[in-house]
Amino acid sequence: MIQAIVFDMGNVLASEGWGRLRLAEFDKLLGWEPGTLLRRMCSGPIWEAYSTGALSPEAYWAQVGAPLQDRLPPDFVKFRDNFYGAELDRTMVDLAWRLRKHYRIALLSNATPLLPDGLLQDPLLQGLFHLQIISAQVGMRKPDPAIFHYTAQALDLPLSACVLIDDKLRNTRAAQAQGMQVIQHKDPSTTKQLLREMGVRLD
Repeated sequence: MIQAIVFDMGNVLASEGWGRLRLAEFDKLLGWEPGTLLRRMCSGPIWEAYSTGALSPEAYWAQVGAPLQDRLPPDFVKFRDNFYGAELDRTMVDLAWRLRKHYRIALLSNATPLLPDGLLQDPLLQGLFHLQIISAQVGMRKPDPAIFHYTAQALDLPLSACVLIDDKLRNTRAAQAQGMQVIQHKDPSTTKQLLREMGVRLD
């Protein structure tokens, strides 16, 4: 029986569209191909170390950001927080609040140690989560199987009683392989329909 709904943050509860567009503008200023700066900052060994807490924000920025600061506008420095500029998807946040009437609600996000003082301070999220798991705080990240077991244990539930809603196929596949129920999020209406098909109460 489903007892908990576990939400991803990026592209599930929040849209990262503005931040991605801004980084693309920076690519133009640098004379780089679109997406180059995003890959530099949010993929590879340095990003993985930062998003699992092995690198501090200062150490991360010294490697990926500081060398470019003099060539870019002042707001570039704010991108040391990978959710800088993200906007909450109010439809999905509303869904999470409705689900909270019947289920435990958790956040499971690959994110920096800056998330708790950034996007998570939005008034719309206050009191929503029974559990918040941020990769940089627990030293592991999706799709590491260990983080799904950690989440279920923190909820004091079996994996099979938890539904993960995540936009990345690699994460849903990894969670499903460990016994979680999963939905690969594409849009709110599809996610709602898939939850209904699972027997989840939305009222």
